[in-house]
Amino acid sequence: MELPVYVLPSGSGYRATTGGPLDLTADGSTADAAMDALHQLIVARLRAGQVRTLTVTSVDPLLTAARTVGQNPLFEDWVREIEEYRRQHNTPPDAD
Repeated sequence: MELPVYVLPSGSGYRATTGGPLDLTADGSTADAAMDALHQLIVARLRAGQVRTLTVTSVDPLLTAARTVGQNPLFEDWVREIEEYRRQHNTPPDAD
């Protein structure tokens, strides 16, 4: 597993910090020492639990259906019919 780590000078040494879900920070006299200390914290945290991923495809079935309407083979015909209807019904009549 690879995690992004932010390392910055801090006091007389360096501080290495992860973001969520671990949210850990470790200090060291050098950047490498801070990374090593952070590594030990991460290993200890992972022994107590797991980091997993979760895929959420949609929270609303209506949105899912709306996103797939353009994939329907009849979609182009439907769009053409709507355009034709609008041409016929949204045009002011000719003045006589």
